[in-house]
Amino acid sequence: MGVVTSVRGRYDYTVELVFHDVEAVAQYHRDRSTVGAALGDLDHAIEPIGSRLVPGIWSKPIMDLMVRVEERDLPRATALLAGTGFQAITIAELSRTMLRRYRPGTVAPNLHVHLVTPDAWSASPERAFHRLLRERPAVATAYSAVKHLALELSGGDPQRYGTVKGRFIEWLAEAGRP
Repeated sequence: MGVVTSVRGRYDYTVELVFHDVEAVAQYHRDRSTVGAALGDLDHAIEPIGSRLVPGIWSKPIMDLMVRVEERDLPRATALLAGTGFQAITIAELSRTMLRRYRPGTVAPNLHVHLVTPDAWSASPERAFHRLLRERPAVATAYSAVKHLALELSGGDPQRYGTVKGRFIEWLAEAGRP
């Protein structure tokens, strides 16, 4: 396989969208197992976030996992995951570390691991939004349409794409989650 280039930052790829498929569920179980095995005996919890596992909608082909570890264990968790091929990216505005794994031989990510403390886990808007998408098919369908529009308007630039879809998420939060 080819060598993966070093991570330039959070936005170092081009956005693409794929329709949900059953392989995403199998991939989630493999990814969850991989992350759990890497963390070994560290106290942790793992949940999917994002829209990759939401049936019937379009999403980026990137699995997002939120992983709760004790604050004292964050450096060790980061090192353990980095030792299995993940590359760390600090996301200052979210006060967390994200680790990224790439599709073999490419610079296209296929797994994001968001390491968070128990307090961040409990208050996580990403976990709440993932549950909302799974519980409210109409919201999920609207979000899927917004993502298509975001892709069109952004030309695949992940920062611009994120801004457009982020405004929809903010609107939902302000509207009290219909």
